[in-house]
Amino acid sequence: ALTKMLSDINKGRIDVVLVYKLDRLSRSQRDTLYMIEDLFLKHDVDFVSMTENFNTSTPLGKLMIGIMSAFAQLEREQIRERMQIGLDARAKEGYYHGGPYAPIGYEYKNGDLVINEYEAMQVRKIYDLVFSGMPVYSVYKYMVRHGYTHKYGTWRDSSIRSCLSSIIYTGKVTWKGETYDGRHESIIDPETFERMQELLINRTKQEGFRKNP
Repeated sequence: ALTKMLSDINKGRIDVVLVYKLDRLSRSQRDTLYMIEDLFLKHDVDFVSMTENFNTSTPLGKLMIGIMSAFAQLEREQIRERMQIGLDARAKEGYYHGGPYAPIGYEYKNGDLVINEYEAMQVRKIYDLVFSGMPVYSVYKYMVRHGYTHKYGTWRDSSIRSCLSSIIYTGKVTWKGETYDGRHESIIDPETFERMQELLINRTKQEGFRKNP
């Protein structure tokens, strides 16, 4: 019935929405406010609650919408603040905050990153190939040519570069510019990772020199 009403509002068939109490429309103040502000008023539809003296066609009713909006905004900010505090605490405890998809080389198990041995072998192989002097694009071609795959499919140039530049492989996590010891095991030791960053920077500089003699 609610879907039908909203459809009729969008078609301009309704002038007033009348309810017995506000919670008959929705038990969520946020949802109620969304419907009043973004659906009813936008289509010139008044909203009236019979038992609560709530009528958007009156000055007092419009004032009530403003008050509800202020409280809803406060609620959103408090929820966002609590979420940020929780995420900050989890990062300091070493949890990975990279989204629902585990990096290549790892799997999620009970919320933690656990090494996927087959993929971890490929990550180490990529490092060895780059250290041997092979360009990143050639490494990508090599991995595809030799049939290496991971849980997201075949290797791409971008996924090769991500493996070479992500500190997650050293057993660390980053959050808001800070680095913390992760709860997961490393695939690449920190010294090897730092050598790789220096190598990639030097290669970028050399390519720049060649392009601008």
